Amino acid sequence: MERNNDEIVNLLRSKKLKVTPQRIIITRLLLSGGHYTIDQVLNEVKKVDPSISISTVYNTLNTLVKVGILRSFEAEGKTWYEIRREFHINVICENSRHIMDIADIDLSWIEEELRKKGVKVKDINVIVHGDCP
Repeated sequence: MERNNDEIVNLLRSKKLKVTPQRIIITRLLLSGGHYTIDQVLNEVKKVDPSISISTVYNTLNTLVKVGILRSFEAEGKTWYEIRREFHINVICENSRHIMDIADIDLSWIEEELRKKGVKVKDINVIVHGDCP
């Protein structure tokens, strides 16, 4: 879903972040959906801003994760980034090398069980490896 700059600017400001062209470009990319490695993000944003550096991309991604706009997870020896949404399962499709989101399985019981043990859950990352249709 394409977002206009005003929506992205408001999102960044709501998280008390300085609004920069690089943050807008990177946030727009991730808001479009999907799962990206840092190299994939760099390749995509260079199409819009050829001068952007890998350190800018890395720092921006980490900042966006820290403030809760993005989430990251480790799989296949890489760090993957995606827009932060409700708790869901990331399925690593070993037969196709794609990552599929499964959001229609209720994971709230995990949070509830951990809360009973005194854990304040900040995020849940469930990663499943399998063959996909």
